[in-house]
Amino acid sequence: MARYRIRGKRLILGYHGIIPSGQPPAGERTLFITQRDFAMQLDMLATQADVVALDRIDEEGDGRPRVAITFDDAYAGAVIQGVQELALRGLPATFFVVPGRLDGHVFWWDALAHATESLDPHVRDYALQKLNGSDERVRAWAADAALSLNNSIPGYARTATLSELHAALRVPGITVGSHTWSHPNLASLDERELVAEITQSRDWLRAEFGHKALNWLAYPYGIDSGKVRHAVANASYAGALRIDGGWHRPADVSRYARPRLSIGSGFRLRGLRSRINGVRLT
Repeated sequence: MARYRIRGKRLILGYHGIIPSGQPPAGERTLFITQRDFAMQLDMLATQADVVALDRIDEEGDGRPRVAITFDDAYAGAVIQGVQELALRGLPATFFVVPGRLDGHVFWWDALAHATESLDPHVRDYALQKLNGSDERVRAWAADAALSLNNSIPGYARTATLSELHAALRVPGITVGSHTWSHPNLASLDERELVAEITQSRDWLRAEFGHKALNWLAYPYGIDSGKVRHAVANASYAGALRIDGGWHRPADVSRYARPRLSIGSGFRLRGLRSRINGVRLT
């Protein structure tokens, strides 16, 4: 009965950061899982699901649950240790990259949350709604408000370098997609800014990585709107991903608002297994 509930449906998993074995937690803790937990999840997925590349998620499967693995932000731990675990099992994944924030960048939410382990929801809402989620604007506001910004974060919680991305993409099945140029809240931008964010990033990825750059977008912060989806469609993207949701039939959702199951620090192997097997759908 559980498998019947997911027949014809698809599941896209959304990860962020990987904490290498032996390293302490850092940044916004909810976004990171340990390398050990990630490896255990991959082992389960390899036996329970048909894990496929994102651009093949809607093809006919082999009868098993059909799943794609994605990562947002291109954290170094995900690009290095995460890809190592994927390569050991021959599993594909897509990394959504912010070209304007590569080479060891510390995202504002990790800098603000590092001392307290979790970002204050009021700070997050203000940053996204009033400051467009802009790294520069949030940092300037935080400094004026005397909020603690801790940039002393381990390398795995910083963004990967360009050379690290190139090394990852030499692994079969590893691809990249657009996460915009600078990671703003797209719904808060005017049309000119919006178009620039979604096209400049894709053009750069195509020029840098060729066929390894998929024509897919992941919305920063998981935030979209009718205006944003319209712009993404006009830019001829094949699809775009949110950061919430679960199993879905492609025909039942907009291809520019595809659901994803977000996998963070509080997600347990048992919970993921129950979703893969259709016991839980969200």
